[in-house]
Order: sequence, then C-alpha cells, then structure tokens
Amino acid sequence: MTDRPSDQNLPPYPPSASGAFYDAIATEGRFALQRCADCAQFLYPAHDVCPSCLSTDLPLADAPPQGRIASETTIRATTNPYFQDRLPIRIGLVILDCGPSMIAFLDDGAGMGDRIGVSFRPDTFGRAMAWAK
Repeated sequence: MTDRPSDQNLPPYPPSASGAFYDAIATEGRFALQRCADCAQFLYPAHDVCPSCLSTDLPLADAPPQGRIASETTIRATTNPYFQDRLPIRIGLVILDCGPSMIAFLDDGAGMGDRIGVSFRPDTFGRAMAWAK
C-alpha cells in the first residue's frame, strides 16, 4: 500500500510547465504574476509572449493582490470525482486592479461587486489555487 491518493482523488488536470511557477509561489505565500519587462503589463494566466507588445521577457513579479468580484456562481453538482466531496464550490471572476482577470474560489461572505484580496494557496497536491477573500 502507498501513501499516493487513488486516481479518483487526483486533481482533474495534469501539471503543466507554465503553472509550475504558480505552484512554487503559492508555497512561498506570495502573490506574483508574469509582468512584461518591456511594457510592464501584468499577465494571467501564464503566457509565452506578451499580448500587448509581443515581448518574450516575462519574469514573475509581485503583484497587487486586490480586485473586484465581477461575477459569481456556486457549483452544486459535478461528474468529476476530485470535486464531488468538495461540493458546493463557490467560484467567481475576479478583475484584478493590476489588469488581468482570473477565476478564483470564493471564501464565505465574498460576493459580486465586493472588493477582495486574492492569494494563491496550494491544494493538497501542491497545485496553486486562486482564492478571493
């Protein structure tokens, strides 16, 4: 017997190279995004090329972790085994003050139109998950 969770309890997606740096900063307790070295635009999700100026110089930079919830929903049913024991799940679209938008899990009490703080938290598998609180 191993300590590895059953396949049924694994995250619903394989790890990606572009997401690996978000996993690392989540374990450090930082909120950082790619920021174009040429035009200073923050980017999310991970990009290979800046959509504004086409630069490929996109280092991670600490980003302001505030934004506004533009929409929200509660997921009450899923066929995905990973999420079935975590229902209901509240998620929302967060428009970050620094520019990009992201889907984030919502803490209790956070709702549409609210100003919130955003963080990356590692899940039980060490994957970065965006949270709005």
